[in-house]
Parts: sequence; structure tokens; C-alpha cells
Amino acid sequence: MFDDPWAARHDKNKVDLAFIVDCTGSMGSHIKQAQKHVRTIAETVARTAFNVKLALVEYRDHPPQDNSFITNVHDFTHSLDEMKGWVDGMSARGGGDGPESVACALDNAAKLSYRKDSTKICVLIADAPPHGLGLEHDGFPDGCPTGNDPLKACRTMVENGIVLYCVGCEPTILRYRDFFMGLAYITGGQYVPLSRAQALSKVIINGTLEEVSQERLMGFVEDFLYMELAETTSKEKEDIS
Repeated sequence: MFDDPWAARHDKNKVDLAFIVDCTGSMGSHIKQAQKHVRTIAETVARTAFNVKLALVEYRDHPPQDNSFITNVHDFTHSLDEMKGWVDGMSARGGGDGPESVACALDNAAKLSYRKDSTKICVLIADAPPHGLGLEHDGFPDGCPTGNDPLKACRTMVENGIVLYCVGCEPTILRYRDFFMGLAYITGGQYVPLSRAQALSKVIINGTLEEVSQERLMGFVEDFLYMELAETTSKEKEDIS
């Protein structure tokens, strides 16, 4: 059983926020929305009173499925402009089979240069599962060819006090949603549809200001999504009437 990552003292004013983004061809219809949400969340968090560092891990797949890159890691920076440059440079292409190098991306994200006393958060944006889940048309049915394992990477995050939020590109991700929910829950995080990813900026800010526990941090996601849904429903009723 792992120690509670929130039990160790940390500086609530320090936030290390890393984004992990699928940049394969299947993300073509989602990449612009993903870029928009990453920029919005990064800008919102960076413009608070927090001492914020930002990072980005782009990923595609292993050769011969893709020959461009497996992962492209941009380690932490204090510069919002540098982060925006990385995000603007993302593009969706390649990828080969259905599953992608999710395992390598999570492993890379778990090993970024987080500050020891910071609040540590990762946001994964994906529309496809990792290799080795027994799905058809998997070029690596035995799992990641480098030996990385998404569950192991998430347990490393737990050990290092990193909370993971999984943002699913629906409807493509629906078949694998439970798997990504499980990854998030391991770390005390939550699954969020891409259409509602902007709420994460409020979750990160409020959760950090309150120095909340894992359970309450998860609750913030549910609260904000509930409020957004209630507001949308209310507007729809007004339009009908």
C-alpha cells in the first residue's frame, strides 16, 4: 500500500502542471480543441498567484506503426509563452494501428523534473488505448515494446504525489473510457470528457488553494461538472419555453 502523497509537506503556492497529449492521426478531429483547452488551462493557472511550472509530453507510436516519434518531451518551464509555442507546434498525424504509446508517455510524465515540495498534476488527453489490452489490430499485442506499463507508471505517480486527470476525446474514447477512469482513480484523479476539460483549471486552482485531500480534489471535478451540466440544462429549458 502506498503512502498518501498528500501527507508530505508541500508548498501550496508551487504548482507543477504537465500535459500529456496524443498527437496521432486519429486525433485529427480533436487536436485543435485539445490545443485550445491546454492553452486555456495553462493560462488560467499561470495567471494566479501560484509559482507555476508547465510541461508537455506529446506521443504517437512505436516503429513500424509510426516513424516520427514515440514521445516528444518538453520538461518544465516557467515561461507561459514557451509552453504556448510547444502546444501550437502539436499536430495530428501517423500512429499506424489503433493503440498508441500511452504507456511510454505516462512513464515519461512520471519522471519529469517535478519540484519536491510542489503540488504535482498531470492532464492526459487521449482518444485511444495503450498496447496490450487484447484489442484487435494491435501491432504490439503483448504490450509496449519498451516494457513500459501504464498501471506501473500510475503507481509511480502515486509514490511521487502526482495526481492524473484523464481527458477523453469522445465519442472515440467511449469504448476504453473505463480503463482511463481506472488510471485516473489510481492517482486520486478523475476522468473528464474533452468538451468539459476547461473546468479542470478551476479544479486545479481551488484544489491547490485549499490544500485539499485526494478525495476532496476528486470532488471538485464532480462539483464543477455538475454545475456546468445544471447550467446547460437550465438554458435549454429557457430556450424551449
